[in-house]
Amino acid sequence: MTEMTRRRVAVFFAALMAGLLLPVAAVAQTAFPARQIHLVLPAGAGTGVDIVGRIGAQRLSDVLGQPVLVENVVGASGVIGVQRVARARPDGHTLLFTFNQTMTMNPHVVANLPYDPQKDLVPVSRFAASPFVWMVNTQVPVRSLAELIDHAKARPGQLAMGVTGYASAAYLGAQLLAVQTGAEMLAVNYAGNFSADLLSNVVQVSMSPAAQVPSLLASGKVRALAQTGAQRAAAMPDLPTVGETVPGFAIDAWYGVWAPAGTPADVVATLSDAWQKVAAMPDVRRQLAAVSAVPVGSSADALRTVVDDELKLWGQVVKARRIAPSQ
Repeated sequence: MTEMTRRRVAVFFAALMAGLLLPVAAVAQTAFPARQIHLVLPAGAGTGVDIVGRIGAQRLSDVLGQPVLVENVVGASGVIGVQRVARARPDGHTLLFTFNQTMTMNPHVVANLPYDPQKDLVPVSRFAASPFVWMVNTQVPVRSLAELIDHAKARPGQLAMGVTGYASAAYLGAQLLAVQTGAEMLAVNYAGNFSADLLSNVVQVSMSPAAQVPSLLASGKVRALAQTGAQRAAAMPDLPTVGETVPGFAIDAWYGVWAPAGTPADVVATLSDAWQKVAAMPDVRRQLAAVSAVPVGSSADALRTVVDDELKLWGQVVKARRIAPSQ
């Protein structure tokens, strides 16, 4: 083989290898997202997670330029849906949209929880938040939260409080109030909505999601005493916060987005920016207001801080009240 021939062969193989490697390089440089986003909601249709999650998903598609497929994965206090995302490919195309119960309460009250919210998932953005409202049947002779606390302390365990689930925010909210004030109420667990029993005085007290409050008040059979947020909500400016009576008490039902652990940092940053843009859209703000929620649109780091703080809070409450994990 002559020197000229060897050079031609070398050039040929160099060109061949460049052609073989080109598709790999092209794939590596493909901009995110490369296909539809799969948004998993670990709750059923019509729940706060479902309603708020779908509001966000509608406009996330516009921001990212890819369709967003929403899937409700129900069961085991949200555990099944969270697991689905924790085990998904960490490329940003499968996301979890959930509420704080699954991330900050379940770790303390669900036995053998098969996921760790701080290790198996990475935060993207806290999208929206909504307060709860302490309500009482009108047959109970109280007109303020302070009067309710005094009434309960004088009759420990006699006031029945409806809660949806042992691990729910309302259940733990009642335990937090007991820790801070000594007001002991009897938690009555329901598998579903207990509003009918609240109206008929089967249970006397609730810490109800804000979205349920207008219809309950319209019955004339309950009264609102206080909202649980850190500040008074714009939709309820005349209703005091619990913190105005019990300093330090503040609970929100908030909704956030997570990706599987191992998702590249630049992908998480893109997703966080997208969700923040969605939360700032005027039509999204109007839709959230209609269900008594307010947009947050936080950074990933801000969501991580909120989760860390709430995990500590509920850990302290569970320990103080000696709450045993559910099996």
